[in-house]
Amino acid sequence: MFNFFAENLLNEFIDVGKGIVLSTLAGATIGSGAQFAEKCMDMIKEEMSKSTAHEVIHFDRMGYTFFVRETIDHKEGMAKGEYKVDLQARWCDCGKFQALHMPCSHVIAACSSFSHDYSSYIDPVFRNERVYAVYNRSFNPVHHQSYWPPYVGFVLCPNLSTRRPKKGRPNTTRIRTEMDEVEKVQRKCGLCRGEGHYRKNYPNFNLARQ
Repeated sequence: MFNFFAENLLNEFIDVGKGIVLSTLAGATIGSGAQFAEKCMDMIKEEMSKSTAHEVIHFDRMGYTFFVRETIDHKEGMAKGEYKVDLQARWCDCGKFQALHMPCSHVIAACSSFSHDYSSYIDPVFRNERVYAVYNRSFNPVHHQSYWPPYVGFVLCPNLSTRRPKKGRPNTTRIRTEMDEVEKVQRKCGLCRGEGHYRKNYPNFNLARQ
């Protein structure tokens, strides 16, 4: 039981260590003037590169709606075509704008068509201030084990039958059905295609070679 709590405590220290590192990095990026997380900016740069191959064919600047046509197939699983962008509703037909909460290449192309700042459509969760606030937490050190109160409660016992073997292939948990049963076919000779013998022990091997 002590090993169980010790492992959880160790994992907590590891998580705290990661949080300190991420908090330090976020604080450093804030000091450098960067507004958004590095991962977010890498994705934005990739989408900006794709937006140069898009063409805005129809727009309603008063209603903030656009039709963007792709001129290059970027091999992302969707056919090259036209996509509607609604900036007020934060909508794009490709779905990436809604799923990732950051502008896709079609949104960037639409914003570029009337010199609009696309960064206003990046969700605030990607800002370095938010990242810094998430990981900027305090952690109180734990007392020595001798000061811990006695544990009263359930004792967790692992199921040894579900443990993965240290050597060899893991035990399969798949339930076999009639589809898994393969009918055994008797092997045939490679020379005469007969049954009951093989090429190596073919009775007339020497005659066959002649």
